[in-house]
Amino acid sequence: MKKQFTTALAAIALLASGFTATANESEREFSLTTENQKAVVLQMNNIEAGTQISLRDEEGKLLFKDHASSNQYGKVFNLNQMEEGQLYLEIENAEKLEVMSIEVTETEASMDTEAELVIEKPSVRISDGTMKVYFGENESVCGMKIYDNLGSVAFKDQVGSASMKRYDVSKLAEGQYEIQFTAKGRNFYHTITL
Repeated sequence: MKKQFTTALAAIALLASGFTATANESEREFSLTTENQKAVVLQMNNIEAGTQISLRDEEGKLLFKDHASSNQYGKVFNLNQMEEGQLYLEIENAEKLEVMSIEVTETEASMDTEAELVIEKPSVRISDGTMKVYFGENESVCGMKIYDNLGSVAFKDQVGSASMKRYDVSKLAEGQYEIQFTAKGRNFYHTITL
């Protein structure tokens, strides 16, 4: 009996360690390094297929845009021809937007890890005339506007530190609506149908 109990505990421990290994394997791995003075190497593993990668200049002009077609992505950004200034590497999926700052000088490119910005995107669920909006844990203020199919504002709100907020949308006319969320100077959009 004691041997069976010990064997059962060993089997449970092996199963638990297997689950832990699987959980660690699914965590996103991210690496951003510089090589050859003005080359920035981006390497990501265990990411969501469809993750958008973009590079913008100080004015917000899009310099590069791509999507990860699988759960891995790698890219070398050769910045030798870039003028001095700030660039912003943006990694965006359905849940969040991460923005990293890259400073380009005449001789090198370097990352400013202190200036990383992470915005957790709001998510929307609709059921029985009620719209629930879930806000990221780290978001303190978020603006919300609901536009009807003519582009008119049907509703707007300024949300403080709530993690979830309910809205009665039963009185809105049937149709398609565009929801614009604004957090930390960025806009995110959801389309809903009532």
